[in-house]
Amino acid sequence: MMRGAAAGVLALTLSWAMPVRAQAPATTGARTPAASAVWSALERFAAARAKVEGELGTDDTAMFQRRLFDDLERTNEPTPDGYTAAQWADTAGSIARLDIEAADQLVAGTMAPLRAVPGLHEYLVPSHVDGKWQLVALYVPPNAPAARASLAIALHGNPQTEAELLGQAALRRVADSTGTIVAAPFGRGIYDFAEPAATDVYDLLGALQDALPVDRGRTYLAGYSMGGFSVFKIGPRGGYRWKAVLCISGAILNSGVRAVDVAWHDMPLYVVTGARDDTIPTKYSEQTAGFLAGLGLPVSFYQEPTGAHPLRTLIPSLQRAWSDMLAGTDRPDSVPSGHGGFSLPPSAPPAQVRT
Repeated sequence: MMRGAAAGVLALTLSWAMPVRAQAPATTGARTPAASAVWSALERFAAARAKVEGELGTDDTAMFQRRLFDDLERTNEPTPDGYTAAQWADTAGSIARLDIEAADQLVAGTMAPLRAVPGLHEYLVPSHVDGKWQLVALYVPPNAPAARASLAIALHGNPQTEAELLGQAALRRVADSTGTIVAAPFGRGIYDFAEPAATDVYDLLGALQDALPVDRGRTYLAGYSMGGFSVFKIGPRGGYRWKAVLCISGAILNSGVRAVDVAWHDMPLYVVTGARDDTIPTKYSEQTAGFLAGLGLPVSFYQEPTGAHPLRTLIPSLQRAWSDMLAGTDRPDSVPSGHGGFSLPPSAPPAQVRT
C-alpha cells in the first residue's frame, strides 16, 4: 500500500540507476532505529537486484522494493487514529521486520526452512506453477502444541500484504487464545487471489503440513476483507481439506455460489462483520450468512456493535468466532432472519484497507 512520501520516491526506485542511499526522502534526516534497519535492507536489496530478479522477475522485484519504501514511511508517520503510540510502534516494527526477513532471504538466494519457531517470521515457498518464490508470513503462538497443532491459512485484504495482515496484533492475539499456527500468503498481489495465486495457496498448505507439526484434520481457511470474499473461491477447490471457514468483513458473490453449493454440504462457516463498516457494507455479511444457511450449511454469524472495517475494531466478535470455530461450536440461532431471498452482491467493492 502506498503512502505520501513513499509514492514520491517510487519513480526513483524503478530506475535502479541511482544508489538507494541517494533516494532517501528529505523527511528521514533523523532516522529511528527501525528506519535505519529498513534503509540498510534497501541497500542490500538494490545491490543484489540481478539475483532477486532471477527468482521473482523484474515486476515482482520492483513491487517488493516498493514495500520496503512503504515500511520506511510507516516507521516515520504519526500514530494513526485507533492506535496508541506503543501499538503503532509494534505494528510498524513487526511489518518492517517481516519484510526485512524476506529481503535478506532474497538477497542471499536461500529460502529459510519452514519451522515451528514461536513468534512472527517471513518465509518463501516455491510455487509449483512457475517455480517463483512466494512470500508467506507465519505466526507460531508461544503456546502452540509441539504436535498436532491447529493451522489456519489467512487471506489478506486489498490493498494489503501478508506482512500487514499479521504485523498487526489482531489475528495473532486470537491465535494465541487457541494455540493456532497462522500463515498468511501474499498471493503475488493478485486481486481476489486469482490464478496462479489460488494454486499457490494450496502449495503453501501442502508445504506447511509437510514441514510443521500440524493436525491435517484441524486446518482452517480464514479471510479478511478481500480475503473474506476470496475464501468462497479458494475454499471449495480444497473441499473438506478445510475443517471450517471464517469470513471476516467479506461476502460470497453470485459467481461463487455454485462452487460452494457443489463442494460443501455441511462445511461449518463463520461470518464476522462490524455494525459500522462503511467499506464492505454490513448487509453483505448478513445476506451471506442468511443465504448460506438457506443452502443448509451450518453458519454462525457475529456482528461487532461498534466495529468498523479495520480488523482491530472487530476483536471481541472475532475472538468469539475464532474460539467457536476451533471448538467446533455452531450457532445457527445467530444468523439474521429474512436474508435468504436477498440478492448477493455481483462484485466486491474496491476496499481500501489500512493497517
